[in-house]
Amino acid sequence: MLPSLRVQAVQTPVIPLVAEMIRAHPGTISLGQGVVHYGPPPSAMRRVGDFFSDAENHKYKAVDGLPGLKQALSEKLLAENAIRVSAENPLVVTAGGNMAFVNALLAIADPGDEIILLTPYYFNHEMALRLANCVPVAVATDSAHQPDLQKIQDAITRRTRAVVTVSPNNPTGAVYARETLSAINALCRERGLYHISDEAYAEFVFDGARHFSPASLEHSAGHTISLFSLSKSHGF
Repeated sequence: MLPSLRVQAVQTPVIPLVAEMIRAHPGTISLGQGVVHYGPPPSAMRRVGDFFSDAENHKYKAVDGLPGLKQALSEKLLAENAIRVSAENPLVVTAGGNMAFVNALLAIADPGDEIILLTPYYFNHEMALRLANCVPVAVATDSAHQPDLQKIQDAITRRTRAVVTVSPNNPTGAVYARETLSAINALCRERGLYHISDEAYAEFVFDGARHFSPASLEHSAGHTISLFSLSKSHGF
């Protein structure tokens, strides 16, 4: 039996393919996926035990996240990213950054809508777009893997719904400049588009590079969707 046409349109995930190649060639060193060799901090593990020892925490809870967790995340976002959580700029907790992207996509886009991805893009984003029957529009970056605002402008059509940026970038590692992200955010606001800012690797900056969150900009609320990932940092 064949899966749906929607699923058939989705590329085969590259990570399992790389894993198969490694199994077929023992001793191979994989650079296909970043996986740490150590577990979570002992203090975090202890808190998890304390959490599950309370029977109340085994019941249904608020779909957007536990109040205590949301409060801690709100404080982190304000202190480290200058993002102020509010009724106009709400916070939602999901099971990982990929779920956050899928949830955001399903909330803002309809089948046939176009979503701009900057190349090389995170393959899971393209897969999610295909599953949602949206159209990924690949826009090339420059020789330093930085966004080209003019090319983004040229790619916008009447079906465009959002521009996706990933900074620090997966897979290139490029960190987009504040000025560039600000310009993309302003363009989205002017054209009535969403700016989906994937910031899962916010802590992965080196050699003086600085991470910038577009949602910290004035007038960014309402069209800016920031994605963060707990698994990539213990800073929360």
